[in-house]
Amino acid sequence: MKISTVFIVLLLLPLISGCSAIISAPETVYQPREVQLLQHGRHSSLLLTAADQSRLRYSFGDWAWYVESDQSLASGSRALFKDSKGALGRQIVAPTTAGENLAAKVGVGIGQAYLFQVEAAQVDALIKSLEQQFAASPSVPFYSAERHLSFVPHTRPYSYSYNSNHQAADWLRALGLQVQGNPAWGNWRVKETTTVKDD
Repeated sequence: MKISTVFIVLLLLPLISGCSAIISAPETVYQPREVQLLQHGRHSSLLLTAADQSRLRYSFGDWAWYVESDQSLASGSRALFKDSKGALGRQIVAPTTAGENLAAKVGVGIGQAYLFQVEAAQVDALIKSLEQQFAASPSVPFYSAERHLSFVPHTRPYSYSYNSNHQAADWLRALGLQVQGNPAWGNWRVKETTTVKDD
């Protein structure tokens, strides 16, 4: 593919991918636990609060692009248009503090943070699943000082049809949120708020 063709396709991607993905929070939560969807440009990650109030950030991306920092045009084109090796990233983040600078804590820029209250049991189940996947990897975790994440190969390949935003949407669904529309381009909208029941 010629370079000019690649650029034209990249410019058309927002139109191809649709306008946005709409997130609907659960109407009622009885045992709330905080989670945050973090948007870093066109890439998204998920910050989960564990039972002990520590936080775990998970991210999905193309291995060559995010782990090996190969951000050449050839690498970007391959990541967009072909299935490639996926990477599961994990970061331990300190508990919430008053007036915290979350971007400073995670070590990367945050364009937008979306906070949700979801059932604690669903957060625990997702953390357990992701921790099991991380621990089961035959590869030694690779720590990226640039990303502030430890990476292992993901069981699913990365592609434009399943990128970090698709994975984030699936994680949100596992937490009981609804995601409608196409999340490919990372244009998120939140439709509803949640009522927390304390009885």
